[in-house]
Formats: sequence, structure tokens, C-alpha cells
Amino acid sequence: MEFKGLSDSRVQGTGLPHGAVECARMGSWGRPARGRVRVWLWRVVLVVAAVVVVCGLCVPARAVDGVDWRIEDMGVRDAWASGVTGRGVTVAVIDTQVVEDHPSLAGADVEYRFVMVGGGTSCRGSQDSSLSMSVDDPTVSTADGLYVTHGTHMVGLIAGTGVGYDGGLGFQGVAPGAHVIAYPDELATEGTLDGMACVSDDDNGAHPLVVGELEDAVASGARVVNMSFGLDGIDNWDVAAAALHALRHGVVLVSGRDNSSTAGMYDLVGVPGTNNYFPGEVTVNSAGRDGSVSKESDVMDGNVSVLGAGVGVPVPATLMTSDREVVLSEGGTSSAAADLTGYLALVFQKWPGATGNQVLQSLVRNTRGNASGEAVLDPGHRRGFGMVDPARLLSTDPSAYPDVNPLLEWAVKASDRHEETRGMYTGEYSGEYDTFVSDPFSPEGDYIDCTSVCAMLDTEYRRQVKAWAKVEECRKDGGKDCMQYSATATADKADEDAGWVPAGSSSKSSSRWSGVPGWVVPAAGGVVLAVAGGVVFAVVVSRRRRKARAVPAGAVPAGPVPGVRPPAGPPVPASRQPGPAPVQAYGPRPPAQGVPAPPRPPAPGASGPARPAGRPPLPRR
Repeated sequence: MEFKGLSDSRVQGTGLPHGAVECARMGSWGRPARGRVRVWLWRVVLVVAAVVVVCGLCVPARAVDGVDWRIEDMGVRDAWASGVTGRGVTVAVIDTQVVEDHPSLAGADVEYRFVMVGGGTSCRGSQDSSLSMSVDDPTVSTADGLYVTHGTHMVGLIAGTGVGYDGGLGFQGVAPGAHVIAYPDELATEGTLDGMACVSDDDNGAHPLVVGELEDAVASGARVVNMSFGLDGIDNWDVAAAALHALRHGVVLVSGRDNSSTAGMYDLVGVPGTNNYFPGEVTVNSAGRDGSVSKESDVMDGNVSVLGAGVGVPVPATLMTSDREVVLSEGGTSSAAADLTGYLALVFQKWPGATGNQVLQSLVRNTRGNASGEAVLDPGHRRGFGMVDPARLLSTDPSAYPDVNPLLEWAVKASDRHEETRGMYTGEYSGEYDTFVSDPFSPEGDYIDCTSVCAMLDTEYRRQVKAWAKVEECRKDGGKDCMQYSATATADKADEDAGWVPAGSSSKSSSRWSGVPGWVVPAAGGVVLAVAGGVVFAVVVSRRRRKARAVPAGAVPAGPVPGVRPPAGPPVPASRQPGPAPVQAYGPRPPAQGVPAPPRPPAPGASGPARPAGRPPLPRR
């Protein structure tokens, strides 16, 4: 793009960051500058632009090496124009450590927290004890030799500014106004984006970070929790208890399916011992601009809930922590889950009175091309309920839908329709050690393991149905504030009735921000623009009094032209032009390096020894 009125040499001579210069290029600012007045005006405008970049006031960036269709095609830019940016919505991201000084997060509303159950304040690397993180130091930075991490990428896709290193393409967030709490569950290490497990001193094989962070996210008012990883190898009943607690409170859990061509379960019945197929959680598969499933994960998987934007999206160029370059390519199910999280943040801002369950009802009923108004599951079990349609979600008030988690409901009902899984939720468990093992229920011969947590999931589903019936009865009788009887509103009582208690005392870091509070940005921007406008006016008047040449009409207003969308952002070198998808697919993070499968913990509250890892429980019939 030509920067009219400012030569390349003059741009270089300003000493301003490339992003600031590009921000100054936005808008319709008239003809090339002539004379000394124009030089002064350009300098003033460039200074204003630089401050605006720092304050995060530029219009969110557009991708120029192709189309960032997850924004341009999905109604997101129209939502931003109407003021829906995710502002006021808290989103939690549980992932690897974040590069705190990544340019895409400069000015973003991100808070960093380290939470560990049991009172711990730090942890160390499972393979390298010299690596650690703590309450006081939960992030990494470029000074550590890391330029991007999996966690950085996920946070960026949700709430990033779109600005990359050296002013290039970065991670543009779908919901740039959202408040993100970033919880590190693994250490970031040099090399691939996969993290390293961070273990506590007792190294008991549990998941003290994920459990504590999930509990803290609920307590902190998060509406959505993004978990683009998979805790494989064992059944994680400690995580399951925390996830069930989140479901009771209407917190939407989002994760991605395994990024592989390995088939999943035959139907949407859930896998309660996993964090990415937990009943009631949104499990996302990756799709491209045309709605087709990514070739990396195009396989039958009955537990997929929806398709999200994961192909042709911003990703680190080589999927290494040394990457400073971002390209539009195969993002996998991790990216699809993060993008869906951003869409949901927009929906929660647009419909603040809706519960998480009601938003989920809208999600599965209003997918692309589904005009029935009902949830329609793909009979081939590849696409779930269909491709997410943010524009429809933003135009459809979900508050009329039941406050019942539709994914939990489907899992409970579907499990009883199949002989192999019948009774996994609805059967009777004689005690906390009583277990259920399904018959093989996938082309790979996989079975589903259940404990008393599964019976608690059935209890929660029935509680939600009963609570909604009371809401409807109240409304029928002309009552007021009928939602006080809903499942979400009565979650604390449900926790008490279920005997739920937090996993243990926790230690957490004080808030650390990579940006400033949302209200500061427009306020600071208004002051900056007002001052700049005054400076411009004074310069013009002064020059005219000295009979300098007048500035031609329409030249250089101190800000973007109202109602005019700025053109695309800075041009990207040819090396960033889209090409073939990277060799390595980018999906949910696999289990952390170097962690042997620990003994499988019993159901919450159980006593006695845990079952040895890898030893299947005895079937109960």
C-alpha cells in the first residue's frame, strides 16, 4: 500500500515502529503533503498514530496475505462495528505459559494467574528441574528466547490485537475486548509448541494445576473456559470433579477433538475420564472456509459437538517457539476451539442475561444451514451439530431456550440407546470404587470407563430438567424473576447437595496485566486525539499567520474518517504468502513430555489405594 505524502526514507527517519506508520496509513487523509505545514502535520499525525497503537485504539488488523475468514466471513467485523467485542466478558484459557511481551498481546486485556491446589506456590519441570514457574512468575518472555507458545497462540486468537513482530501479521483476536485469564498448566520450552509438565514437590501424578485453575476460573466468573489440550493415558477423575462443578454453574467448557485420523466413539455419549470429551463440554473439530472438515481430522467421531474455524487461520509459521512469523494455514482443532471461544465471548456480551446452558442451546440449534431451529446431529458423526454460525448466534436471543446443557442431555440419553454403553450414567453404583466399563464402542475397540462421577452427571442432568420445569411453571403462573429457580441460579445449593468441596486450599498469583483495563483505552484515546487536534489547529493557525502556504482542503484529519473502514494493514513479505499447509498438523496438545502414566486416582472422595495405571477395571453388569 502506498503511503501518500510520506516517502520510505521519511518513514524510516521517523524512528516510529512499523505498526505505527501503518496505522497512520489508515483512513482517507487526502493528497500528498506539500510544504512545511504538511511536514509538521504528518509528524503530529504519526506521533498520534504511535500513541494510538500503544493504547490499542487502531481498528483491529486485517490479514493481507489472504483473508482471515474466521473474522471476515463470520459476521465478526460487523459485530465489532456495533460495539460487540467481548468487552465485559471473562474468558479463561488453560494452556502453556504465555509470552507476555508478544506484540499481539500489547494492549490486550490479559491477566496471568498461577493456581495450584494444596497450597503450593511453584512447580518444576518434569524433565528439567531447572525450569520452573510460580505465583510470582507464571509467564515467559522474549528475553527467555521464546517468541511464541501454544498458550500465546490461543490467547492471541481470542483477544489479540493482530500486530506481529516487526509490524507483520500477528494473532487477531475474535473478541479483542474480552478479559482473558491465562492459566499456565505446563511449562513452555524451546523447540516445539508442546509444553513440559510442571510437577509439584510431592509429584503425586495428579493434576494440581488444571484442577485448581478450573476451580478458580469458575470462582472468578469466567463464562467460557478454553482447554485446547488432552490429558490422555489415564482417566482423570480429579479433573472430572472440577469440570462437573463448572457445568453446574453454567460455565461453557471448550476443547478440541484429537487432531488425528483415528476414529472416535460411535455416538455422542461423552468420555467422562477425559478433559476434551467430557459430557456437556463443547468438543470442536476443525473446518475450512467452505465448511469442509480438515483433512487432518476428517474422521468419524461421535463426540464432536460442532465445527469451528481451523483451516486457513493465523498460526506460527513453523510451529516452533522461535517463530516470529505468522501465516494463514492449518490451525487444527486447537485453533478451532480458540476461535469458538472468541465467538462465544461475543455472544455473552450481546446477550448478557443468557445462561451458559442457553447459549449452548443456541449454539447447537443455529449452526450454518440448519433452518429447523432444532439440534440436528450429523448421522455420519463427522460434523457434530454443524458449522458454528456466529452471525446467527448474535442475532438470536437465547434466553427463551431451556437452561439445560444440551450436550450433557444428549450424552445421557444416547448412552442408554446403545447396548454397549447402557447404564454408564443411569446405572446404580454401589460405592465410590464401583466402576463401569462399556463394551468396545469405536472402530478401534475403545471402551469407556466410568465411576460414581458418571452417576453424578446423570443427577446433574435431571436436576437441570427439574429446575427448568419449575421456571416454566413460575412463568405460566405469572411469577416474577422466575429464573431464580433455574439450574444455574441454584448451582451453589447443588454443589452442597452433591457434597462437592474444592480440591484443596490453593495458592494463586496476584493479577498481572499485559494491557490496561478496557475503560482506560477509549478514555486515553479521547484525550490523545483531543490534544493532537489542538496541536494541529495551533500549527495551522501559526503557519497561516506567517503567510505560509495553506493546507489543501481535506488534508489529514486527526483520526479515522467516521463510517469509513480502513483498508488492509501492513503488507506482508512474499515469504508470508499462503502456501501448502504445514507438514505437522496443529491440534490439541498431547500429554506433556516425560510424564509416565501415574496411578489412576479413584473417584472424588474415595479412600484406599488407586488402581494401577493401565489396568482396566472389572466390568460391572
